[in-house]
Amino acid sequence: MSLVAAQTRSRMGIQLVRYRGKYYSQLLQPNSDAISELLSTIPADNVEYILWLKRKRQQYAAKEKSLEDSVFTLDNARTHSREYVTQKLREAELRNLPSTLAPKYPSHIPFFQIDLDLQLLSISPQIHFSLRDLPPDTAASSSTPSNPSLLWSLLHNAANHSIPLSSLVLGESESDLDTYEPSFSTIPLSANRWLASNSRLHQNFYDLAFSNFQIAYSEQLNQDYFRWSPDEFIFRELAYAIISFASGRLSFRIEDLPSCCGRQYGSPWPSELNFGYHLAGHAPGSAPEGTLYWFDNVLVSLVPDIPERIHIYIDKAVNFGLEQGNLPFQAVLISLSTVVLLDVEIDNEIPVVKHTEPLKLFETCPKPNGSSPEPSPSSSLVDLRITSTYSPAIPPQPLPPEQVFSVKESFTALSNFFTTATLRHLKPHGPDTQGCLPSELYYMILDFTDNATFLTCARVSHLFRTYCLSKIRVCENQNENDITPSSLIDTYSHQIIQVRSPLCLTLQNRESGEQSEWSPWDEKDIMHGGSELPKSLCLVPVFGESARLSQSSKAMSVFWKS
Repeated sequence: MSLVAAQTRSRMGIQLVRYRGKYYSQLLQPNSDAISELLSTIPADNVEYILWLKRKRQQYAAKEKSLEDSVFTLDNARTHSREYVTQKLREAELRNLPSTLAPKYPSHIPFFQIDLDLQLLSISPQIHFSLRDLPPDTAASSSTPSNPSLLWSLLHNAANHSIPLSSLVLGESESDLDTYEPSFSTIPLSANRWLASNSRLHQNFYDLAFSNFQIAYSEQLNQDYFRWSPDEFIFRELAYAIISFASGRLSFRIEDLPSCCGRQYGSPWPSELNFGYHLAGHAPGSAPEGTLYWFDNVLVSLVPDIPERIHIYIDKAVNFGLEQGNLPFQAVLISLSTVVLLDVEIDNEIPVVKHTEPLKLFETCPKPNGSSPEPSPSSSLVDLRITSTYSPAIPPQPLPPEQVFSVKESFTALSNFFTTATLRHLKPHGPDTQGCLPSELYYMILDFTDNATFLTCARVSHLFRTYCLSKIRVCENQNENDITPSSLIDTYSHQIIQVRSPLCLTLQNRESGEQSEWSPWDEKDIMHGGSELPKSLCLVPVFGESARLSQSSKAMSVFWKS
């Protein structure tokens, strides 16, 4: 490609810098020399490179400190309109709130990212270079007339010099994993056990809501998935959202028409999933701060997506559950792109661990390319009962061919897995669980409970569960100047009382009892629906409880009046 051609087709580009999980973006004008200047400053000498990396990290640590110093508080005593928030951001020299997700730009804009955490240079979701070993073309380009289009061309031509992002992440974690001694053997388990039937009411509605969530985040998961570790904020938030969908422990908020209809969406509270602004005195986000926690009688373990190490993560989760004394128990290993379902039982006072193969939740997430010679778990795990101490190696038994499940089947299995865990802990039908009052009185009492109590009662008895699962609570659009913890999910205004095929909702107004019918709305219906838009119902998923909430406007489900 000639320099003249490159100059003719030169265009704006985006430079992203990632440090401590946060993204700093900069718009590069055509013919900008910022990229070549930056690349020319990266030393080839190892010692000089370490010093350069230290200086760059200090530079962005200072930016992070500046952001922390720019924190401002909104309360009900002062206005916090969009204009006010925008002005406060300008004072901090920001266009948008800081995010743990990379900003999305049109695909035709050249993309250039430096990851100071993983020491990577990325020019696409698939092409990555180690900052320690940049291709020779980049050094040569620093002596040519500065031109982003030419530089991107040189980098793309050097794609054979790139490295798989997953291999770098694997390499960083191998030191800990290679010294880990497995404690248990396991029994393979088919996910068909949780696919026999949809045991949750309104399952097709949750399927639709989760599919919108998948669409909203698949591209960014594909781009940045291997950059995240399980203890990072965005990893914990996305994992918590997934299990909230699967278990049904989430609410929905009514929002205005989406931005494609000419209106902006979003509200000051709760926080969008990846931003983390929060109520004073409470931690950001809605997810627990650890990577191992109990959720609806299921042990949740957040793990990196390294199939060659899955048996090690199984061991760690089982050890944790055994220490807690919750036997028998169920556990789920979640790595965002996949989940592994565990069933731990007791037989003759010996724990027995069964597990599924990894089930895919997102189609676009890349498969890790591990370099370890260690055999895959399907050939290294033994079909035996486990003991609480490590036993000598036993010749592995061949496993049946791995069954491939669709993304929808994986989500259905995960949903039924949580249902099974809840039903195991419910008392059987009998006089003790019927209560001494008529059922209708209990139902009236349940209708006046806060959201956390309402969802908890679904795990108390079969009577309460049947009633609680028959309704999906929906909150009215948030008042812009009302950010008290109880103002959203605990004072619901509507409830979905029926979901009919194909996904027609019956929405009931809590105060008046009036019912309305709604059908799914495709975006093309918005564009071709005539001059006057039909009345819409936009439902935004909300995760967490009371003072710790997050939402995803990106995963909004849209319906129109039938």
